[in-house]
Amino acid sequence: MKTCHTLNLLPVLALACLLTKISESSSFQPLLTGPDMAYLNTRVTFRCFAPSSSPPVTYELMRNGSFLIGTHVDHEGDQTAIFRTKVTAASDGSYQCKSAAGGSTGVSNSIKLSVVIPASNTRVTSEPFPPVVYEGSRIALSCDVNSGSHLSYTWFFNTKELKSSTSTLYVSGNKLVIERVTPECAGNYYCMAWSAVQDIRRFSTSTEIQVVVKVFLSKPKLSFNIFKVSDGYRGNVTCWSSTGSPPANFSLLLDDKEVGSVPATESLAASFQVPMVPGLDMGEARCRVKTEMQELKSVPVTLEVVPVGGDVKVEVDYLYTAESKLSAASLSCQISRGTFPFISWLLNNSVLPSGSHVDSQIQLIPSQLAVTDQRQTLILTELRPEDSGYYRCRARDSYDDSGPWLESAAVLVQVTEPIMTPLEVITIVFCCFFFVMLAVSSACVFKMFDHKPALTNIPPANSAPHLSEPESQSRGMFTDAFSADYEGQNQTMEILLLYQRLLVFFNMSSSIFVVILGLCYCTKESSQLFLKPPHLSGPLEALVKESVSFHCEIPNPKNQSILLKLFKKGDREDMLGEYTLLKGEEVASIPKKIKRVHEGDLECVASVQNNTEINSTVSNSYFFKVIEPVKGAKIVHSGQQELYEGNRLKLRCQLIAGNHVTFKWLLDGRLISPSPVHLFADDCLTIHRVTSEDSGDYMCSASNIFNKTSVFTTNSSKVVIRVKDLVSNPEISYTVLKEDLDSYSNYSVIVTCEPARGTLPINISLYNSSELVSSVTAEERRATFRVPLIMNQHFGSLQCQANNGEKTTYSRWLPIEVVQVGGPVMICYEQDMAANFAVIGLRLFCKAAKGSHPQFQWYLNKTLLRGRGSFYYVFEEQLPEQSILLLSVGRSSAGTYHCEVSDSFDNTTVIRSKGKYLDNEVLNRLPDFVVAVVFGCFTALILIVSFCCLIGVTFRRRQYGENPVLSLEMDERFAEEKLYSSDYHEDPYVIKAAVEDEFDQASWASVDEWPQIEQEKKTLEDGNVSEAMLTLL
Repeated sequence: MKTCHTLNLLPVLALACLLTKISESSSFQPLLTGPDMAYLNTRVTFRCFAPSSSPPVTYELMRNGSFLIGTHVDHEGDQTAIFRTKVTAASDGSYQCKSAAGGSTGVSNSIKLSVVIPASNTRVTSEPFPPVVYEGSRIALSCDVNSGSHLSYTWFFNTKELKSSTSTLYVSGNKLVIERVTPECAGNYYCMAWSAVQDIRRFSTSTEIQVVVKVFLSKPKLSFNIFKVSDGYRGNVTCWSSTGSPPANFSLLLDDKEVGSVPATESLAASFQVPMVPGLDMGEARCRVKTEMQELKSVPVTLEVVPVGGDVKVEVDYLYTAESKLSAASLSCQISRGTFPFISWLLNNSVLPSGSHVDSQIQLIPSQLAVTDQRQTLILTELRPEDSGYYRCRARDSYDDSGPWLESAAVLVQVTEPIMTPLEVITIVFCCFFFVMLAVSSACVFKMFDHKPALTNIPPANSAPHLSEPESQSRGMFTDAFSADYEGQNQTMEILLLYQRLLVFFNMSSSIFVVILGLCYCTKESSQLFLKPPHLSGPLEALVKESVSFHCEIPNPKNQSILLKLFKKGDREDMLGEYTLLKGEEVASIPKKIKRVHEGDLECVASVQNNTEINSTVSNSYFFKVIEPVKGAKIVHSGQQELYEGNRLKLRCQLIAGNHVTFKWLLDGRLISPSPVHLFADDCLTIHRVTSEDSGDYMCSASNIFNKTSVFTTNSSKVVIRVKDLVSNPEISYTVLKEDLDSYSNYSVIVTCEPARGTLPINISLYNSSELVSSVTAEERRATFRVPLIMNQHFGSLQCQANNGEKTTYSRWLPIEVVQVGGPVMICYEQDMAANFAVIGLRLFCKAAKGSHPQFQWYLNKTLLRGRGSFYYVFEEQLPEQSILLLSVGRSSAGTYHCEVSDSFDNTTVIRSKGKYLDNEVLNRLPDFVVAVVFGCFTALILIVSFCCLIGVTFRRRQYGENPVLSLEMDERFAEEKLYSSDYHEDPYVIKAAVEDEFDQASWASVDEWPQIEQEKKTLEDGNVSEAMLTLL
């Protein structure tokens, strides 16, 4: 029982000891304080303190539980141990402080120290690279650093911070991703990588990277015009795309054949010049535009210019307001045919001025006239009596200033003032209508009242004639019934009559009320005073700061006090001047000091003072032109004064003062004329693709004209524009040079790089594959490089690169392999024959078995042949592998020919060919073998023919030589039978039948004898052959 109690107390004692240990250790546990983050190469301080500890107290700062950082001994007690250390890359880890005092030890809390490395060498990279993408594509920008930790990233777009993400743009870590790029995303991006430790922030900013967003091209369009040159006509075909990003390549297709191609780098437009003949179909033209992503074609357009011809007529349309008042007239010039007509309008045989005319001295078109549809429509915006007259139009070809005019017939346009206003006409018609209605209503009422007595003329009952009793009884009954019916009808008629009277009374009352109201209105309107519109006049032009007077005239029959005000049309807030007409006055003179803002349509407004019931009226408007003399011309050029060909040049002639200005541009003192290359727009000169011919001194001249008499001119100072030629693709060639001194090699390659054009200086480089061999800045368009060479080995391929500041051009890759001549040297020739098959010329070829740079020499009887002789010609331009010698066969060309081959860069090794003797007899003599073959074949042919004839003669003799008399007798017998058959004219069919019978009998007789006959025939043939052979032998 005691043992059991002891065992039960053991866990309690163990738990008590553990709690005692924990309480002792907790009471001696030190406290460690310090930073959890620190920058690299900075110093940090850790503090360790163990409260209620008896001195001396030893403190140790440990990293990761094993590495001792420092030791500190507190001899006084209750002192804080301070550890200062420099942060290195290895300082990252967990720090703890151990303390020991009086035999007791303790371990502090742990602090995780993170070493923060500041960002350095921050840069932005893109995917894809370079950052040039089409709209709708994806691009990812990365903010990369060479070193750094615990970094945060901030992105900037066009110097503005990107703070929030969108559905297409978001930031993930160090990446900025745009899923679907739009043109608004184009711009400059840069990033800032930064880290923060407490209140200290360190950052590194990258350089900007430009993101280019290209827009897909729209379908190209095509237009053309024609202009006259000295030798005929030229057409200027313009191709353009409204949207898209350059560069693009524009091509002109004429009947599906490319006639020109122009690269567009700045704008999406290109011009092509083609020959044109008016009246002739030059073909179907289409524009084609190509980029690395697209290829589009325009709608085909037929290049045909139809000259102006046929009938010309004018059609007039009058335009009315809502109140049916004539307000304007539209005149249209109809031309039967003509592609590019120029139209001019005439009024009473006077040419109307045009604001768009090329001659700036012509007066601008008046404000009441307007032209549209390329001057094909003339609109009279304000119809006045002075605008009446005979209008005509005439037309000619716009591309031929000296061409004939086609004129239309004159059309009369008559403008008259109305006698009454539409309101007065409506009022009179309304009053007359109601008077008629009143008269008709009165007549109807009179007829209705006059019809009432007729209804009462019915005879009484006692006035009937005398009848018999039965008749009287029946008539009495009828009379009673009729009286009852009559009384009912009488009551109904009285009700209807009363209703009609009420209705008529209501209509009459309404009509009378309306008529009285209309008469009152008419009386009121007629009692009011109407002002006639005033007439405004004055100068058409005036100079700035000049004082002029405007005259406003208005009839004043009732001697009213009229206020006249001068305004610009459409602007009633800014009054230019006013004048009050006193009684008896009708003309007001309004003085004004002119400013530029006063230009425009002026009008005069008239109103009666102290009477608001009288409406104000407005005068006619006329255009007042303000001229400010030009001064202070200056050429403004935003770009550089030195630019490369193909770039865009835009010059602006800026003025200190001046309007209605005509600009002229001069290059080196010569006037620049408008052309498809030189475009003029207001005060700007634009050249889309400059060339070296556009270099020189530019000056602009500005002028304006006042009143067709005074001309003001100002010239700018000269601006020097230098256009540099782009360097062309260099040509690469090489020669082999033998060195005299021993070095890496006895041979070298002299490589020549030579661009055909380009403004100097030019930087020319030589590359072997991707390695730079040498580079030089040349002051001429030629550079040479010396490269060591090992003979009979492939050196590699060389390429020249040239750059003069704008772009780099490249030559072709040239493989370098130099092989010395060797092997046998062979001579072969080809013959030239005359009509009689005689050899008259030779072409000799000399070729070595190997050698990359052979040099050939021809010899005749050991005499060197050079250039051209009396009978020979040596090609000086050596072919890569052989040499050619041309000979004229004759007496002087006879001899032994041979050639010698050596290296062009080293003549120490010479290989000689075998000699070949050539003369006229040798070349034209048949070979012995050929003669032997021909005569042998001829002899064999004669023998064969002779043998065949001999065999034939012998065989005939053997067959007919023994019975010649029999043959004669058979011939005579055959002749007699023939004669006999001719004397007796028997039926040929009978003779034929007899012959056939004899033949049949002979045939039947010979069938049995056939084997015997065959045996005799064979024996006879064998005997004949044997005799023939014996005869030959």
